[in-house]
Amino acid sequence: MPEQAADGQLHTGVHDDAVGHARPGTEAATLALRPVLLTGLFIVLFVGATLAGLRLYYTLTVSLPLMRPPRTFPEPRLQRAPAGDLDAFLRDQKARLAGYAWIDRDRGIARMPIDAAMARLAAEGDAGFAAPAQPEQVPPLGSRGGASSALPAPDGQPGSHQRAASEGAR
Repeated sequence: MPEQAADGQLHTGVHDDAVGHARPGTEAATLALRPVLLTGLFIVLFVGATLAGLRLYYTLTVSLPLMRPPRTFPEPRLQRAPAGDLDAFLRDQKARLAGYAWIDRDRGIARMPIDAAMARLAAEGDAGFAAPAQPEQVPPLGSRGGASSALPAPDGQPGSHQRAASEGAR
């Protein structure tokens, strides 16, 4: 059975910080308010002194203004109202996509709305996706693509078939 130690503590023979070293009632039951308040006051004074020192250093060493005026760009200024320019650009693009216009009247190239073009292609079926018919062009004799053949043509002259085709195309 453990022995009764002085002042009501049990002594177990184990000597560590948790058992048998402090007498009961040696720790104060209340918190010492003065050291806590002094520590808080010191922290507030230290932060205030640091901020005051930084402000003094800044006013003595920095001569530039806190905020620089906005830069102006040299002429020509490209956009004075970017939002309005964007709106005008988008309106123009939508008008181009939704309207009809000639691109090259001589060659028969026109612009049409996307929906109308898709409907037209769908109505034509597979023929709408075929390549347009191109007239066959025969290069003139002696050119890289139109060298005359060593085989005789039906009229007996070498290369006469190509010559007749190219003269007929003119």
